[in-house]
Amino acid sequence: MISIICMEETVHDNFFNNFKVVTATISAADYLPEVPGIYALYHAFYFLENKLFEHIDTRMKSTVFKTRFAEIDNRSKFIVDICGESVGLSQKMELFIKAVSKPQERRLLKNLLISCSLFQRPDYIGTASNLRDRFIQHLERDDGFFSKYANLISNDEFLFVCLPCPKNISRELESLLIQLCQPKFNTQRS
Repeated sequence: MISIICMEETVHDNFFNNFKVVTATISAADYLPEVPGIYALYHAFYFLENKLFEHIDTRMKSTVFKTRFAEIDNRSKFIVDICGESVGLSQKMELFIKAVSKPQERRLLKNLLISCSLFQRPDYIGTASNLRDRFIQHLERDDGFFSKYANLISNDEFLFVCLPCPKNISRELESLLIQLCQPKFNTQRS
């Protein structure tokens, strides 16, 4: 007996029209809607055009998987277990990045890398009754995302991606997305 699995093809014509994406800087606040919705913060692949190779290579070498385990006897201590080794650029990729010498090509590659930041796991997912106000709070308040995590990654290397949606479903959607995406800096997991 042969079983055939059929998958339905769906074309999402207006997929990206639902989202608003800005660099997480205060000047971007004017572009955000004053409506309820959910949002995510992503660490952007931001590299200077004239130092593409050095910045990409440094980022690659510092990417390791870390797991924290609390000690049973002494709850205030943590052990950091490095579960992976840093990965370097392949020779082919080194040659490619070094060969991108024209300013126009370097600018294009830089912009494409920033756009591809959305392929990563988000750093934080949240909900807001007013997306613009919440964005400003994260930038300016002591309990905002950047006050808490500025020492880990510089503030100008984040993207703020928001999706306006009705207030009555935004909290449940946020909870579901946190469970699906497991953002790095969310304390709640559901």
